[in-house]
Amino acid sequence: MIETNITGKAWVGGDDISTYDIIPQSRWNLDSLDPDELGKWAMEDADPDFHGKENALRNSGYTIIVAGKNFGGGGKSIEHPVIATKGAGIKVVLAESFARYNFRNSVNNGFPVVECKGIMEMVEKGDELTVDLAEGYVLNHRTGKRADLVPFSQYVFDVMEAGGLIEYTKKQLHNT
Repeated sequence: MIETNITGKAWVGGDDISTYDIIPQSRWNLDSLDPDELGKWAMEDADPDFHGKENALRNSGYTIIVAGKNFGGGGKSIEHPVIATKGAGIKVVLAESFARYNFRNSVNNGFPVVECKGIMEMVEKGDELTVDLAEGYVLNHRTGKRADLVPFSQYVFDVMEAGGLIEYTKKQLHNT
């Protein structure tokens, strides 16, 4: 089940944060998708303060990522960036737009990634945000500004609510 009301501290990136920025290929373990192991290196190449520092994102206290356009791009249909982000303790990613592979892999893994037009103009690194997935908005506690989220389709919400595509499919098969 996804958490529908999330409050936390935001890490803010820019446009075109690639799969390799989220977790460098040198950190991928192709034999395992262990969230704790991958989470140690999440956003290592997206933030110079994190580079080479184990658990930097996790230990920073950030639980929300805010990004610009094309988050998770790079043409790779891999789950490592999604698992790494979840493993680092991130509860939701808000971005102007997502690479289609990243969006789909996130949904398939029950991880909320949400488009929010204008998010980069309303959030600074370290701001406390509340993201209400049920009501469809994000609130910046520092400024009082609020923005609407692009709503999920019912299918996408149902897959995330089930915990991902595998659990959703099991549930559908059980109900038939």
